Amino acid sequence: MTMESSQEMVFQNDLMTGEKIYWSGQPDPSVLFSASDILLIPFSLIWGGFAIFWELSCLGFTGFVKQGQVAPVVFSIFGLPFVGIGLYMIFGRFFFKIWKKKRTFYAVTNRRILIATQTYERQLQAQFLNQIPAINKSISSNGRGSLSFGSGTGLGFNYANSGMDFMGRRGIQAYLGFYDIPQAEAVYQTVSQLQNKAMEAKP
Repeated sequence: MTMESSQEMVFQNDLMTGEKIYWSGQPDPSVLFSASDILLIPFSLIWGGFAIFWELSCLGFTGFVKQGQVAPVVFSIFGLPFVGIGLYMIFGRFFFKIWKKKRTFYAVTNRRILIATQTYERQLQAQFLNQIPAINKSISSNGRGSLSFGSGTGLGFNYANSGMDFMGRRGIQAYLGFYDIPQAEAVYQTVSQLQNKAMEAKP
């Protein structure tokens, strides 16, 4: 069984009558950074740095507390969640991103785009081709790139493919995308052609 056929098997129970898969793939787990990191990395360093400094100060390691004194225990406990969040944003989210990418599958059919994520539970996201408002692409010189399906607004867009995707779940609109895929231009052309056919067939 080839890699592509095994990826298609992931969606066999999700297909509608008459629906056929034209492309399937997975995100490249070796690609760690995305456009959102331009803001997330400096923000995470500021957040994490301040949280760690707070915690060390409460424990008497920075000189802000007089020698022989330690801030009340409640201050130290209060700072621990912020330290944990800071450490996750600085490097933990990249490990989560790799783990999630290895369990994420993409497919394009003659009717829909499909995204299956098999992490703690199986989740399927789908959108009909004739209902996609816009297709945006970002492709590097090696042919690897990302396709996003939507208007590019909302929290879902800002946190997509960052390891902090859960932050966008409260956004106004769902945001779907194929991230860090090889031969992205060819996939884009496939989606565009199938979308045009779906639009022509729409009553």
